[in-house]
Amino acid sequence: MLEGTEVHERLERDFRKDSTPASFDEVVEMSKSEATLTRECFVMSQKYGIRGFIDEIWMTPDEIVIIDDKPGTKAYPSTINQVRAYSLAFKDMTMDKRKIKCCLRERGTDNIFWIEEFDENTEKEIIFTIKRMHSLIDGIKPFMATKNPNKCRSCRYKSLCKKSKL
Repeated sequence: MLEGTEVHERLERDFRKDSTPASFDEVVEMSKSEATLTRECFVMSQKYGIRGFIDEIWMTPDEIVIIDDKPGTKAYPSTINQVRAYSLAFKDMTMDKRKIKCCLRERGTDNIFWIEEFDENTEKEIIFTIKRMHSLIDGIKPFMATKNPNKCRSCRYKSLCKKSKL
């Protein structure tokens, strides 16, 4: 995590050297007529109860590309859901109708190793997942134990899981 934080900070410093300061709304509006790039963009959706920092967003008049940097090149379901949730929050904040793509990129490189269009089906899937997570946190639905004890060991909700053996 420390290495990841250092890489993110270095990339942000490098980005700021050549960037022009602008508000989120200004960048979104500008991107409707010219390509823009922004880093470490805070997004939040009160409607879905989510928030986070998008590592990088490429915006053109035709599309928006939401990128999350990861230390490896494996697209885990959790990292896919994270970038999908960022895309949902971005869409909810902006009400933008442009096509959105979700991407995972190998940290410190230009290697995009996973990409998908954030279409209607993907949006429905992530909304379902977010609602499920909220129902778990609120104690409405039960946790489902994993078969991997290593995941249980590090899970912050293990005390709430009836099947956890830890």
